[in-house]
Amino acid sequence: MIACVQMKLNPEDYRTEQSFAAKILGIMERIRGEAGEGPLLVAFPEHIGTFCILANAPDRIWSKRTFAEAGRALLLHHGAAVLHQLVVHRVSPVRALFLARSQEVERIYLSPFIQAARQYEAWIVAGSAALRWGQTSRVYNTAPVITPTGQVIYRQHKVNLVEMEQKQGLDLESAPLNYVSAVRSPFGALGVAVCLDAFHGEVRGRLQGLGAKILIQPSANPRAWDNWQQEDWRRSAYAAVAENKEFELAINPMLVGKLWDVEFAGQSSIIDQNGYVAQAQSSSEEEILLRTDLLN
Repeated sequence: MIACVQMKLNPEDYRTEQSFAAKILGIMERIRGEAGEGPLLVAFPEHIGTFCILANAPDRIWSKRTFAEAGRALLLHHGAAVLHQLVVHRVSPVRALFLARSQEVERIYLSPFIQAARQYEAWIVAGSAALRWGQTSRVYNTAPVITPTGQVIYRQHKVNLVEMEQKQGLDLESAPLNYVSAVRSPFGALGVAVCLDAFHGEVRGRLQGLGAKILIQPSANPRAWDNWQQEDWRRSAYAAVAENKEFELAINPMLVGKLWDVEFAGQSSIIDQNGYVAQAQSSSEEEILLRTDLLN
């Protein structure tokens, strides 16, 4: 069974770590209930963990009018810890905030996925989050892969960043191409290409060369889902599988909805070498695509 989750952003799901955990566990309970028994592979969208940096923030931050205003208020709220990172690592205030909150954000983000993987006996590609790399000052857009035993066996860092993730935005770091690898699983080798990475032939080529059979593209598209964007999107997972036959299957979960003035849109899909096997009906609402006939 494959489950492709088109998750909708809702501020209430990020207000506390408990509300985020309830959201993830609720989705997984629904998936397992509909899937029945047997092997299960679930893919979530890009950046669903990044917004965990807001979890447990006071009401004065949630009452701001824009995401930028909320971000500045969050910097001040964690002022002492942020200042320490600024002095030690000489990074931007945004990067310093991610470093200061790194352990807490990773715990809030990954704990419910680890619990869900164990409880529902599932392999989970847990979308992605802006996560610190070890004890360095590097922060990557990172997509973890979790086994049914709750082990985070792999973390794929994004190579090609969009404008929102670059210096003037989240100030994330681009990972080297040689950080890209394939993950062995009972379903076949998984190749995770985080959003824009699936548009790039060098990333796909590396995954193909490493034996990946299933391409997983966690995505968060911050643009309007107009005709041009829909057509342009076919240059990624669709082209890789349906046109070029580089992989046997692709799973493309997309983030939708908004937090303040930051909005995402898209239609999640499952693709085989004949084209779309399943596609979300809406570009703005939460949906779960389930298929039982694609994996042994």
